[in-house]
Amino acid sequence: MKRIRIADFINPEDDFFTLPFETDIDGQSGGSLPGSVNPYRQSCGDLMDINLCRQSGGDLMELNLCRQSDNDLMELNLCRQSGGARWGMTLCKAGSMRFRWNETNPNRQNNFSKIISDRDHTVVPVQLDHTKIVYDIKTAEDTKEKIGDGIITKNPHLVPTITIADCMPIFLYDPVTEVFGIVHSGWKGTGIVQEAIKLAEKNYGSKPKDFQIVLGPHIHDCCYIVDKERADYFAENFTPECIEPLELSSISKGGSTGKKLPSFVWNNGNGPLFRLSLEKANLSVLEKAGILSKNITVCEDCTACTNGDIFGSNRRETASNGKDNFTVMAGFVIKKS
Repeated sequence: MKRIRIADFINPEDDFFTLPFETDIDGQSGGSLPGSVNPYRQSCGDLMDINLCRQSGGDLMELNLCRQSDNDLMELNLCRQSGGARWGMTLCKAGSMRFRWNETNPNRQNNFSKIISDRDHTVVPVQLDHTKIVYDIKTAEDTKEKIGDGIITKNPHLVPTITIADCMPIFLYDPVTEVFGIVHSGWKGTGIVQEAIKLAEKNYGSKPKDFQIVLGPHIHDCCYIVDKERADYFAENFTPECIEPLELSSISKGGSTGKKLPSFVWNNGNGPLFRLSLEKANLSVLEKAGILSKNITVCEDCTACTNGDIFGSNRRETASNGKDNFTVMAGFVIKKS
């Protein structure tokens, strides 16, 4: 399993990012926006400068690694073809990417016109409702006026997209059958990724062992505090390991886990509280579905507390503004057509 932090790879001015499903640098995963320059620190303490560039409209990626070792400069230039799928998200700076069939959102249209500048790709949305409904689409019209929380396709001209703002976006790609897609996995919809995998198996002959999966940025257990009813639901239906009792007394003394109490404890009543890990719940689902651990990438960024306002967050933003206003982000998968 690979772990990455998106916050380590983006620049302050970025309003979106895209990454290939598999990028391995010196045994670690990562990537960046085309043309960005990012410091990447190895565990040994050496600083490496990484430049990841992609030709507009093309698929050539250039990777330059420089490392100072014993006063000798070592430079490695790698070029490789990346003909597979890429996954990505808009960031808080892009503004709201909210989508409803009966609404228009000029900001959403403007942002997608920057992300997808060619005419070979069409953004395909679905109106979310915290379900486990996944659509297999052949054309851009196949989700028209439909409600659901996931899309898969083999059509390289289509860009399946969903919205998120604390819930987990899960990105899927099978390089063998060329099926790709995305699902929105909130607490009600946890398990939807298995529905997407089953649909790909049924319609395209995909095998779970071939899928590359990315668990995208979402609210982590550092900030996701839930009541006993929801905690019991996850422990019984997924894994007890995704639940941890919230001991306020130990937190006030520093806590043995090192996790602080978030500045907001949202809509949880007066009963006992628990930390909920959507990551562990979904990893349990993926294991049962037959996904290989080596093919899973986990984003460690918490949408609620990572570096201020990089990500939109329902819990963080509504708690701070006292209103039901928060920044809806878009997640998407795009494949070379």
